Amino acid sequence: MSNVIQQPLGLIDHNNLKSDEEVLLKIYYEMFFDETTLLIKKDNYLVVSTDFYSKMDKKRRYTQSEYPLISLPWIIDRIENGFFKKPDEGGFSAFERSTSAEFDGEIIGINAMIHCCAENLPGLNIWNGNRKDYLANMTPHEWDIPNTMLKNGLLDELKKIAAKYS
Repeated sequence: MSNVIQQPLGLIDHNNLKSDEEVLLKIYYEMFFDETTLLIKKDNYLVVSTDFYSKMDKKRRYTQSEYPLISLPWIIDRIENGFFKKPDEGGFSAFERSTSAEFDGEIIGINAMIHCCAENLPGLNIWNGNRKDYLANMTPHEWDIPNTMLKNGLLDELKKIAAKYS
């Protein structure tokens, strides 16, 4: 398993996309109504980019997490066939709450969460252990997704993206 910290791709400005940055999907988080979250393809990466209001800085800021695009089919498979299936259907047991794999030297993982984005809202935390957070300057990059969002269409949208770039 790789422990090399990768160089950041650089924050993406939603209002000034570069030629190698393509918006794939806008994601709406009802609990974060004042944020804009975009899935962006940049080179060979899937980037989750969020424009938010920083209460500490009292201004709008960007943050993002970055995942090798080749990891997306694995992420989808683990969600669908691991976390979302019952053990007797081949899914994870009640004791398997995380999984990880390596893609292009980057460790990508998924953890189950009881409180994802809000209290008592189950979901998943997708992380990249080889990239430092843009705000905290420490690993990992993280993307939290409530299960309801995945089941209500986001997982299908991720499948379309994976199919387009596989």
